[in-house]
Amino acid sequence: MAVLGAVLIWGLSYIVMKSTTAEYPQMLFQFWRYAAVSLVYFTIFHRSLRAMPRRIWRVGLVHLGLSNFVLSFFSIYAVQLTTPTRVVVINSFIICVVPLLRWVHDRCKPTGQEKAAIAIAIAAIAFLIGPQEQGMNLGDGLAFIGMIGYAYSIVLTHRLLAKEGATVSQVSVLGIVGCMLFFAVAAAIYACFNQEAAALSALTSQPETLAGIAFMVVFVSLAANLLQVHGQRRLPPVTVSILFCLEPAVTAALDYALLGNKPSIRVLLCGLLLIAATLTATLPSKSKKRSKEATLDL
Repeated sequence: MAVLGAVLIWGLSYIVMKSTTAEYPQMLFQFWRYAAVSLVYFTIFHRSLRAMPRRIWRVGLVHLGLSNFVLSFFSIYAVQLTTPTRVVVINSFIICVVPLLRWVHDRCKPTGQEKAAIAIAIAAIAFLIGPQEQGMNLGDGLAFIGMIGYAYSIVLTHRLLAKEGATVSQVSVLGIVGCMLFFAVAAAIYACFNQEAAALSALTSQPETLAGIAFMVVFVSLAANLLQVHGQRRLPPVTVSILFCLEPAVTAALDYALLGNKPSIRVLLCGLLLIAATLTATLPSKSKKRSKEATLDL
């Protein structure tokens, strides 16, 4: 339920980013967003951060921070060049990438139930690979790069929680602060060439952009991030990636309701199959039920 809550928020976040950065630099939007939420995290969780070993700081700030940066950097530019629905559809390829990364890093193979869910999810995505009205564009390529960061963030979050013994708040803080540091460098380079656009007055004169940053801070970087990390404490990475494949169904509905981008038949079929994949991955199998019953009998 925690991960599904994060999925619902993420589904709306791409629509917010597209509508609130139309007249403000996307790079600076992300920097101010992560700077604000980093301040909030340090204020709330400063005691928890003091107890962290250096190795957790290193993995969290550098590796997880970079993964979140790649996702945020490329996604916010991709959403300006294509529709939010197409961005989250491309993000659904994490269903293939996450199991691959898990095998490369941990030699961990997916279970039979997860394999069935992966097969259904790949079939769903296949509906959107063929020739379409818009064709493949630059936005699709940027979204694909962001998806790689997305997949790595899921695997690294599992590693920090399961192997390094980090807490939910620690993983959330490290991922956000690490991402903010990378955006600070990128924003500084941007400001060197666009001083007028980087001025604080340019931000304060955009109430819609300020509202978008506030939404991303409160609902995405705080609520959705904490929900996802909390959910990953009890779910394997492959199951999390399958749950996040529900984003196209959520975003397609919001994309149509808020921005008027009507979903195609392909998108609708994809959404239905992804729901089926999610149910396949998350519902308890008969073997698990029998083992629980046997345990109770003993």
